[in-house]
Amino acid sequence: MLNTGSDLFGSSLSGTGAALPGGPGAGPGDPGHPMKGVLRSRRFQAIASAVLAIGLFAFFLSRVPLSEIGARIASASPGWLAAGLGISLATFALRAVRWTWILRPVGVVPVFPAFRATAIGFAANTVLPARAGEILRPAILARERNLPFPALLASIVFERMLDALAQLFYLALALAGGGVTGSFSSGRVRWAVAAIAGVAIGIALFAVLWREATERFLDRLFGLLPMKLQPAARRIAHTFLDGFASLKTPRLAVLVAGGSLALWLIINVQVYCTMRAFGLDLPLTAAFVVTSAAVLGLAVPTPGGVGGYHAAVQFALTDVFHVPLATATGVALIAHAISFVPISLIGFTLFATSRTRREALKNLVAPAP
Repeated sequence: MLNTGSDLFGSSLSGTGAALPGGPGAGPGDPGHPMKGVLRSRRFQAIASAVLAIGLFAFFLSRVPLSEIGARIASASPGWLAAGLGISLATFALRAVRWTWILRPVGVVPVFPAFRATAIGFAANTVLPARAGEILRPAILARERNLPFPALLASIVFERMLDALAQLFYLALALAGGGVTGSFSSGRVRWAVAAIAGVAIGIALFAVLWREATERFLDRLFGLLPMKLQPAARRIAHTFLDGFASLKTPRLAVLVAGGSLALWLIINVQVYCTMRAFGLDLPLTAAFVVTSAAVLGLAVPTPGGVGGYHAAVQFALTDVFHVPLATATGVALIAHAISFVPISLIGFTLFATSRTRREALKNLVAPAP
């Protein structure tokens, strides 16, 4: 199943590449196309990503006997695990709803098409390196709803910024409340969290309130680049700024901001349920720290965050909250499974049953004739 999914989604990314900056008629099949070298190296990228995932996962498991991990998982509370599973599915529904709010300046998008594209994109992330499903996701919606792909791609970038800010907010609450020890307890971490959040919010507000001034500043900045790179850099920057369009309307801004905080609170509660399933009597703020570590682990470019997610959660639980290693390892395994397996199965099913088949995906975001 995984190999089949990789083949299907790999074909879709070939089509996605056709919409990246370049000549209007150029495609990956064109020998002179700048993406040719990148496409040729995709197999290397996939192999490198898989090797990295295997290495990290092997290190993660090597620190404690497998029999001990199995015993911890077998003793986990089914009720708490079921609650975590239900909450996990709810987060993706809320993520789809928030995406429709972000896209309001572009067009009215029903929730189910947004959920379907989201599920397929997350499923693709489990079989493709470097979170390539984040490109597939707006590409599917752009084709199905006849919307501009650059604007939808910009919305994904903006969404990721919202995710980072929302989780930084909860991490800041955990740090301010005390009870956090180890690597996360230093004053430097607190200052870093505040600084990153402040800079990101400042950039977003400036880009919304003074869009023309931002564009002029970027144009001057891009003037330092080689002439042949300047047009592509300007297109990418302007597309990125388009992602902030929903903030121009106060009502939408409140919906998007409130939805982001609600989404990440639910994600944190999901992780908290998993921790409780293993008998960890820790406060909800402990989940804020563990989830933040998981987000950092997902930054490692492995399919589905395998290895990076596990090692980060294991480290946070043992280093910050002094959880026994076997228990921390069990929590990491089950938390990852709850977060990724159900939505991946849903995504693969929706992909297989939708009209967007492999042949259509080959040219998913190709320019209209």
